[in-house]
Order: sequence, then structure tokens, then C-alpha cells
Amino acid sequence: MNMKSISRTIIKSKIDFIFIISYVIYSILFYAYVSMMEVPEYDSADYLVNARAWVTNERLYSDIRPPMISWIIAGVWSLTGENWIIIKYLMPVFTLAAGLVLYKHLKEYKGIMFAFGVTALTFLNPNVFFWSTQILTEGLSLFFLIMTLYFCKSKNKNSALLTGIMLGLTFASRYPIALQAITIVIVEAIIRKNPKYLLRVFTGAAPIILIVLLAVYMKNGSFSGAISQDTIFIFPPSSFYLSNWQEIWGFGFLLAPLALMFRRTWMDKYNYTFIAWFIIALLFWSSNSYNYQPRFMVQFSPAVSFLVILAIENISRFNFSLITNKIKGR
Repeated sequence: MNMKSISRTIIKSKIDFIFIISYVIYSILFYAYVSMMEVPEYDSADYLVNARAWVTNERLYSDIRPPMISWIIAGVWSLTGENWIIIKYLMPVFTLAAGLVLYKHLKEYKGIMFAFGVTALTFLNPNVFFWSTQILTEGLSLFFLIMTLYFCKSKNKNSALLTGIMLGLTFASRYPIALQAITIVIVEAIIRKNPKYLLRVFTGAAPIILIVLLAVYMKNGSFSGAISQDTIFIFPPSSFYLSNWQEIWGFGFLLAPLALMFRRTWMDKYNYTFIAWFIIALLFWSSNSYNYQPRFMVQFSPAVSFLVILAIENISRFNFSLITNKIKGR
């Protein structure tokens, strides 16, 4: 092993150590904030009441709510008894787990510094932090979406089946986020030039999606994935999220479009997944007729952070002297 390899290993070890320390501090602050929650948020109450309905075999209070979170709550309550305090400390685990998986995945494909930057930028986002502390589907669906990405890029022979299972669980945790998972899968199939990959993925996803649909239908006699107003889409899309970029993503968002201007970005097909993820998710939420909320950006915040860090990486490697010489006619 030469000195360069030894130096890289030492640097990687130091960054891993810094990540672990930062992760522990973040987790402490995360749960400190959770501990201050005195009553569940309005939508949280729907999931809690629905969980009671699943336990007592009553009709669901809100049939538009995806069942996964209520099933988890019901499962915990079957062991501990009905206590929402336990649940408020349980749900943030999924967001913290998503951070670990995202870091591990990006470290393998884009390098340790890149992985640290994307993970830190994502989970320091105020919207990701706040909404993930609530008893809501934001953190849960983010976890299964990241797991979909993880298995989708895996070289394991069973990765397609596992990707499908994660896609199905993404649907069960928050119905609209399945579109983002499907986008990731379709782009991967295009990159692999393998249409059969899609078939294998949806073979894994279909049983879970079917179980969700049948379970809710048999429980309430109908299935409704959203209120009627949320099923109306408009064209052209609203500019709400782009107009409020600073509140939602901060000034780093200004770098995201720059990533698309570099040739280096398009040379690496791995980047295509995050580009499509960002564009499709933004267009989907912007095309809703009236319901615009910053928390809808939580699940594709990793894609935004990815493009920001990618832009920084490209700028740092860009040969500005070459452009200067061309301008001067050298």
C-alpha cells in the first residue's frame, strides 16, 4: 500500500468519525425537540385514531390516510397499550435511519465527502427536521424511498425484488411518494437498458400495493387516496415552490440548476436518477390545483441536496484557466 492510499484511508476514517459524532449530536437535538411536543399535530391525531380503529375493528376515522403508519402504531399498542407518547419517540427513528442509509449508499457511489455533504444538507433542512419529528408520514415515507434507491442501485441478484418491496412500502406509507419511487426505478431500468428489470420490480411491489388497497377497502367499503381537491391538476404548474425556494431549501438551492450546466454531470449516468427524481417530484407537487405546502418537499430533499453538492464538486474541478485562455485567443 503506497502513501497516497494510506492518506486516503486516514482521511476517510476521519470523515466517518466526524459523521458519527455529528449524527449523535443531531439525534440528541432531534429527540430533545420531540420531547417538547405536548400534543399531537392535527393530522397526527388522524393516524392515531385510525390505529385504534385497526385494533378495535371499527371503521377508519379518515380513510384517505395511508395505513402503514397506523399499522405500526397498532402493532406497538398491541404490546404496550394505547399511549401516544411512545409513538412520538418511535417515529423519528425512521428519519434517522434514512440518514444512515443515504450516507452509506452515496459513500459507495460518489465518495465519502460527497456523501457527507448531501446527508448533512438534507437533514439540516428545517422542513426535514421539523416534519420528521411529528407523528406523520414524512419521515416514514422518506425512509422507504431511500431504501428503494438503495436496493435499486444494488448489484445484489435479489435487488429488483427488494426494490419492489420497498416501492410497495413507500406506497403504503404515503401514496403520492410512490411516484418518486417509480421514477427512480424507471430511470434505473433505462440506465441498465433492461425493461425486464421493471417487471421484476413491480412483481415485488404489486402484492404489497394490493394488500393495502384490499385492506382499506374491506375496512371502510371504499378506497380514497386523497380528498377530491387534491386529485385536480393544472397546467402550467404553479410557481409556489420555486418562488419560495429560500424558505424551503435555503440559498444552497441556487446552486442546484448550475449542476445541470456542466458536461461532467451528464457523463455520469448515476446522476440521472437524482435529476429525474427532482424534476418529476417538483412538477407533480407544483401541478396540484391548490394544495401547496413546504412539507411536501421533504421526500425529494435528498435529490435537491445531491444537485447542490454536485454543482459544488463540478465548480471545484472546473478548469477556469482554459476558458480564460479561449477568451483571450490563446
